Amino acid sequence: MKCTDLRYTNLLLLIPFIILLNKKKHFFEYLLLLLLLSVIISSQLLWNNPIKKSLIHIIDAIIAKIVLLLFLFYILYFKKIKNKYKIFLIIIMILIMICAYLSNLYSNKKWCSNLHIIFHGLFHIFCLIGILFIFI
Repeated sequence: MKCTDLRYTNLLLLIPFIILLNKKKHFFEYLLLLLLLSVIISSQLLWNNPIKKSLIHIIDAIIAKIVLLLFLFYILYFKKIKNKYKIFLIIIMILIMICAYLSNLYSNKKWCSNLHIIFHGLFHIFCLIGILFIFI
């Protein structure tokens, strides 16, 4: 596997844009989508030429963390989630944290190692699932 493969898992984050085309959403959800677009762009730039601790790596990390926290804040304090889905959401949040931790761990051992790529790709996928709680 190559780090550039993470461009594909990152592109999965476009799915909420497709969902939004068919549904009317709250104003803040449109703002969250704009922020998500900034994550997609910065991530695409990073994984196109993945240089550890480069300026785009630092920018992408900052944007991703801020947007992740804003999505989490919105889900926890504003989005009404049915009780039957709350346990699933908690599991997804735990998986996001585990994958973020493991991606960081393995990237510090060897940048773009298979385990780094796998856990970062899973991080993208679990983030998508978590984001879908807002837009579905």
